[in-house]
Amino acid sequence: MSRKADSQITKKHLLKAAFKNFYEVGFENTSLDKISKDAKLSRGAAYWHFANKSELFSHLIELILEEVYEEKQQIIQDERLSFQEKVVRIIFVSYQDSSNFKFLQRSIQTIEQHPEFTVLLEKIKDSKAKLYYFFLDGLVEQQVPLAEANALASLFYSYFEGMYASGTPQEVVENYTLEIIEKNIFSIFKTIE
Repeated sequence: MSRKADSQITKKHLLKAAFKNFYEVGFENTSLDKISKDAKLSRGAAYWHFANKSELFSHLIELILEEVYEEKQQIIQDERLSFQEKVVRIIFVSYQDSSNFKFLQRSIQTIEQHPEFTVLLEKIKDSKAKLYYFFLDGLVEQQVPLAEANALASLFYSYFEGMYASGTPQEVVENYTLEIIEKNIFSIFKTIE
């Protein structure tokens, strides 16, 4: 195996261990040493890839944001789907891939408190705004009056965010199915026709 391939495998192990550590005990209670130990790698290997814990954390957040963006873009660009179907599938993305979304949710407080993560915070805010405007623009294209479109875009955005909220009762989680989300969203669209 080439050095480059070995390096990528090492980095992948580090990222996996970092995700687990940051997710379970948070940024403040995690060290690069602990991450490298959990990845079964030397400290030197960790420091070869990342200068410090903040750099590793930033890289991980960037990767997750990119994965989430790609998932949403595939839905948005699928011309076979109606706007309503896109809304349903985008809302369901956060439930299907809840570990990434929960990780981001748990990381927000850290990102807000540390000035070195200002760029990350702006990227997250931008991602959230783009989702809201996707809903709003689609509703406006559906000839929904602007005031109502704003309210519905906010509702859809809140629905999306709520799908991965921490501490959600099991009775609610059991209703997070694609069919139920579709039924709810289509019911909302029927009221505005």
